[in-house]
Amino acid sequence: MSIDVRRDAAALRRSGAKRAADQSVSRSDIQALRALAVGSVMLYHLWPNRLTGGYVGVDVFFAISGYLIAGHLLAEIDATGRLRPARFWARRAKRLLPASTLALLATTLAIIAWVPHYLWHQFLTEIAASTLESENWLLAHNAVDYLAANNAASPTQHFWSLAVEEQFYVGLPILLLLIIGLARLTRIPARRLAAAALLLIVLASLAYSVHLTGTTPGVAYFSTFTRAWEFGCGAVLAALWPQTGSAKHRARSQGLVWAQLFTTIGLVAMVVAILRFSATTPFPGWRAALPVLGAVLVLAAGRRSWFASVGRWAPVALLGRISYAAYLWHWPMIVLLPYALHHPLDTRDKIAIIVATLLVAWASTRFIEDPVRFRPQLLGSRRPRTVAAWSALAMCVVLVVALGARHVQDHDTTVLAARTRQVVNSEPACLGAQAMDPHLAPCDNPELAGELIPDPTEATKDDANLVACWGFNPDGSPKVCHLGPQGPGHFRALAIGDSHNNALLGVYQRMAAANDWSIDVAGTGGCYLTTSRQSQPSAADEIGCERWRSGVIRDASSGHYDAIIVTHSDQDRAVIAQNGETADQAVVTGLVQAWSQLPDVPIIAIRDNPIMPPTEMNCVVDHRDTTAQSCAVPRANALAFDGQAQAAQQVHRARVIDLTSFYCTANLCPPVIGHVLVYRDPTHITATWGATLFPYVNSAVLSALGRH
Repeated sequence: MSIDVRRDAAALRRSGAKRAADQSVSRSDIQALRALAVGSVMLYHLWPNRLTGGYVGVDVFFAISGYLIAGHLLAEIDATGRLRPARFWARRAKRLLPASTLALLATTLAIIAWVPHYLWHQFLTEIAASTLESENWLLAHNAVDYLAANNAASPTQHFWSLAVEEQFYVGLPILLLLIIGLARLTRIPARRLAAAALLLIVLASLAYSVHLTGTTPGVAYFSTFTRAWEFGCGAVLAALWPQTGSAKHRARSQGLVWAQLFTTIGLVAMVVAILRFSATTPFPGWRAALPVLGAVLVLAAGRRSWFASVGRWAPVALLGRISYAAYLWHWPMIVLLPYALHHPLDTRDKIAIIVATLLVAWASTRFIEDPVRFRPQLLGSRRPRTVAAWSALAMCVVLVVALGARHVQDHDTTVLAARTRQVVNSEPACLGAQAMDPHLAPCDNPELAGELIPDPTEATKDDANLVACWGFNPDGSPKVCHLGPQGPGHFRALAIGDSHNNALLGVYQRMAAANDWSIDVAGTGGCYLTTSRQSQPSAADEIGCERWRSGVIRDASSGHYDAIIVTHSDQDRAVIAQNGETADQAVVTGLVQAWSQLPDVPIIAIRDNPIMPPTEMNCVVDHRDTTAQSCAVPRANALAFDGQAQAAQQVHRARVIDLTSFYCTANLCPPVIGHVLVYRDPTHITATWGATLFPYVNSAVLSALGRH
């Protein structure tokens, strides 16, 4: 008899755990929430200027995941008094990995088939990071890497949120295991301890999110630690408001009046965020509380809310059911289709993407996810170690294909880089800037026919910058590197500015060698010598910029220099107009005031290079043989106001070097000149182009100094 009782109790416990596991399917309000979340994200990605805050759908997903996963794990603890993480992780793997690895493998093959080779290294690296559930940390790293700011949107960029979820799935069971141990020691119910611990995590994570959003917003957006509170809010609800239990509890917890009120308030909060937030909204920070708490209110209302009836409507129920697959597949289509079609997406393309996403997501759910997850012949009844082995194998397949293709591309890039050095070192006539030399016009070298150096594949690495010349020393002072001979008796110059200054570092090296000069170089990202305030992305960047400016002015004053060279980009982190000034006036005022703080030596201001549109490299790849004609940008669009010529009129010792005639004709600025690719990204020149430009920069500097 006792054996039968124990068996009945075990069956009851399994039944309770199963109800918790199945509630995400049986609860139509959750399916409706999922449909709202994935729909808002998809529409935002397709029409970002229309549904400006649709990205908060991700935050809604986080709250749902926290609620469901915590509810399931706590139900298991309530029923059995213990937790089996391996079984939980196996269930998560069966649920998530079949679709994600298939999507990643298909995306990898599409990259190989359609994407220009110059993007392979970045895209395939992100494929690997997504496979290893670390895409969020890679993007966080790139967010604070100024030189990675021009990275193209990758087809797996959206995997950052899936990586955060997976990290939550790893961390929560470990936390609950610790709580179970503490509950046994203190005899306090595990659910009560879990609620308290989760609440503390929510408060700490939210505080950190608010702090980091104000100081380093790029990292804050992708960090697991700034997003943990969003999962935690759902988890706290699950701990305090269990959805399984006695009929009496369910009746009490699902009163109709407040359920409808909670639902309405929650939906209004989410819709306001979707419609009112934008790319300029500091996020996540405290503002993410609007969609997260809105989702929590809807979840708290439960099955009897009017929103649950919306979730029972067949189209909404279907979208909720396939929401995970729809999220996986829609973004790769958005990114990759323009490469396949060779034109930007139009309205018809976007509608086709919606239809294709829904069809592929349904097929993926119906024929991949569900069979692998439930059929005993596949992984439905397999042990955790078997699931882990198959999961690892699937991930390895993706990694082998992606990293193998990247290795081949990296090898090809090395070969092409050697070819570039060979051509440049041979100094052929009419290479690069020579083709624009008025004294050599018309300048054309038949031996260069068919050449394009550097190849677009190696363009992003064709950078003259050096770590020693960039950013800050450990003590907070600006880094200054030394070129050419050191010691007394040599002409000394200091070159300072942002990344456009350091893009000329190869020119400065050649100038130092040619003239027997000593040239010091100090550069930093998104900051140049001005007293005007620049639109920095965070308070930390603004403070760092001010510290760098003060440091280089101090170095300039104590360095006994004979000349100072300045240049900058006015397109990146533009100055903020104040006191009734126009933006252009603020640029000039800031330069004049900053230059006036420099020692009384000649100031050589190099006018900024033209800029290209973000799609320019794709145009070069598609029209390799006719780039000068097909991809040239109107001069008026390529040249921005940098204010240096106007500032030089007010600072008597300043001279401006304008090399625009080597970049542009009277009407157009081509991306390829004299068989040389001018730009490694939309705003920075290649080191190869700088090498061909050196004689003309050197001549102009000598002339400005009266030393020609």
